Amino acid sequence: MRERYLLRLGNDQGWEFVATEGAGPWVESLASIMELKVCEPNGCPKLFFVRTESGMDWWQGPSLRFPRSMARDLPRKGWMAYDLRPLQLWAHPDVPDVICEIGDEGNHEMNIIRMWQSLFPVYNRAMDYGGLPLHAALVERNGTGVLLAAPGGTGKSTCCRRIPPPWKALCDDLTVAVADTDMQYRVHPFPTWSDHLWRRSEPTWDVQRHLPLSAIVFLEQGTTDEAIPIGKGKAAACIMESASQVCQAFWRDLALGEKRGLKEKVFDNACELARSIPVFKLRVSLDGKFWEEMERTLF
Repeated sequence: MRERYLLRLGNDQGWEFVATEGAGPWVESLASIMELKVCEPNGCPKLFFVRTESGMDWWQGPSLRFPRSMARDLPRKGWMAYDLRPLQLWAHPDVPDVICEIGDEGNHEMNIIRMWQSLFPVYNRAMDYGGLPLHAALVERNGTGVLLAAPGGTGKSTCCRRIPPPWKALCDDLTVAVADTDMQYRVHPFPTWSDHLWRRSEPTWDVQRHLPLSAIVFLEQGTTDEAIPIGKGKAAACIMESASQVCQAFWRDLALGEKRGLKEKVFDNACELARSIPVFKLRVSLDGKFWEEMERTLF
């Protein structure tokens, strides 16, 4: 094993990102974007990153495909392969660790897509404990977080650029909400992978930073700025749609039963989140002060 990096979430879940031989520079780049630090072995579940030669039989389990030094303690049977194209994940019901095959050396675009897809186990385990990945920006005020949710191209990034101090935008595309043991929600900023994919910039995100979640706001373009409360049923549907926008790329090739199970998990977690956190629709004008409407409604 080579480098390893720690990802610790606000509900005390943790992951070790472990680079096996040949994967070190790739994992170092991923860790840099997410501002993860080098760590020692600490007992957290591991996300192993493995390079494999092209053309290897997809059906061979990890105990046959990977170096003996890594595979000797792995079960020989019972592994499930998830082909996300252009990477493959291996998971086992009796093993907390996940193996991520990142394939041969790729070009810049391929590497960024693989980094984005490699985080699916993080999202999935967060959902196991009541959390959700959400297609939403995260803004902070007075130490609490507010999510600005909307489909791509409908205003999240623009609102993040426009919002003034003491507000601060922590991310503009993807946020992971986790539930602690008291079902209180904390939110983490996650990377906007398109910034790196299209080389618009090379920002980093402190993904281990987390804030208590105070509200979720669904953006809508309007002629005036106005915050409108959303009922719990509608709020749950909107939250589920926001989470599905993140997850659907990982669902496409799952077996029907497994896909149904994941969608049910997202639905249950969305309902619980809607019961616990205020949800609003926010109409945003081109030149208004939408943040003042948020402050009037939320604080």
